[in-house]
Amino acid sequence: MNSSNETVRPVKQENPLLNLLLNVLLPVTVLSMCSKEPGPGAPIYALGPKWALVVAVLLPIGYFVWDYSQRRKVNTFSIIGLLSVMFSGGLGLMDLSAQAFAVKEASMPLILAGLIWWTGRGKKPLVREMLMNPDMMDVGKVERAIEAHGAREAFDGLIRSSTWLLIGSMLLSAVLNYFLALYFLNGKVPGTTEFTEGIGKVSAWGWVVIGVPSAGLTVWAMIRLFRGLKQLTGMESDDFMLPR
Repeated sequence: MNSSNETVRPVKQENPLLNLLLNVLLPVTVLSMCSKEPGPGAPIYALGPKWALVVAVLLPIGYFVWDYSQRRKVNTFSIIGLLSVMFSGGLGLMDLSAQAFAVKEASMPLILAGLIWWTGRGKKPLVREMLMNPDMMDVGKVERAIEAHGAREAFDGLIRSSTWLLIGSMLLSAVLNYFLALYFLNGKVPGTTEFTEGIGKVSAWGWVVIGVPSAGLTVWAMIRLFRGLKQLTGMESDDFMLPR
């Protein structure tokens, strides 16, 4: 029999700096600096456009496998990011056009927007899983507090408004991704050093122009959620967080 005073132990948390380094910074650096053709006078790190793409794709794949072996937990955003990088590398290795890359860049946030909308129609909205991370928040305590205050309807409305907020963020990301890819890749020949370097610029600027605003909207949605929970239950956000 479990003790009623037993403390719930959270899953080991992901290292955000290592995530950023291996999923974004190093792949972008490889694409930008290592895609030059090797040969006389070329820098020692010159790999050529094909091998630069291969290395850039292997970095997030390796991190994904290592992180799963450490935490035994798959993060939804990690899967989406991994698929995005693999798709980018696959298109690069197949020498497809700038238009194909632009469509790909727009497709990932569109798919995520579709998933958020579809699951929002059921009993387990994806937004709820995203904002109420069970590794960090005592979801059971939140549910009990909502039921105790008779705030189920108001809480469901809060989740619905957060759903539309994040859908809007994903749709904006899709449009910006599409035109950003065309801007950096249009007119460049697939398979060349210039094209591969362009992919690196798309990845780098995508995080500045798109990633930061999207992350900001996600944080805003979380702040709205915690404020709403405080209004509905009278409890502070720290009351819902799991001990570290």
